[in-house]
Amino acid sequence: MVVGKLKQQLGFTLIELLVTLMIATIIAIMAVPAFAGFLARQQLTGDVNEMISILSFARSEAIKQRSDVSVIFSPPNAATANRRPESCRNNEVAQEANESGEENTTYRYSDWCYWVAKSDAIDEILRLGQASNITKPDQAFLLTFQSLGDADIDSCRADTSTPCRITLNPQQDDIDPVTLVINTTGSIRRGEP
Repeated sequence: MVVGKLKQQLGFTLIELLVTLMIATIIAIMAVPAFAGFLARQQLTGDVNEMISILSFARSEAIKQRSDVSVIFSPPNAATANRRPESCRNNEVAQEANESGEENTTYRYSDWCYWVAKSDAIDEILRLGQASNITKPDQAFLLTFQSLGDADIDSCRADTSTPCRITLNPQQDDIDPVTLVINTTGSIRRGEP
């Protein structure tokens, strides 16, 4: 060991740390918008997959149980006298209405809710889902799958020559909406918006 030699210290200078921090900040600023778009696309994909799953489940239950099974769709911000299942009552607003001396209560909700129930036992919920981004149809509707897998889609479509189209529109404008097409044969597929 040599006496008198100074040991050289290793480390980073303040300027090196500041330059590294600036580069990391620039990369983070560029990555945040892309990550937000990624999250919105993932949310839309999850909502579409959940809806396909629930519709397929209803059809398979109708075939398995040899009885009609319905999927009931309840829109947000639409006054209804029928209360949703308990798991779908988020942000419920109850309004009292007096018409001709009778007390009536109507309910409003913040998101779409859809649930599967046997047609002869509507109060018995088999499966339930929620979505905030269904844009078409914009009113309450019902899809009923029959014992052979066929679907009664009359309340979902505008005219009887077209299939039922359910469009899910994301919150971001740069992401394309997804449309699910349900035919009278009971087939469920992705279609053009």
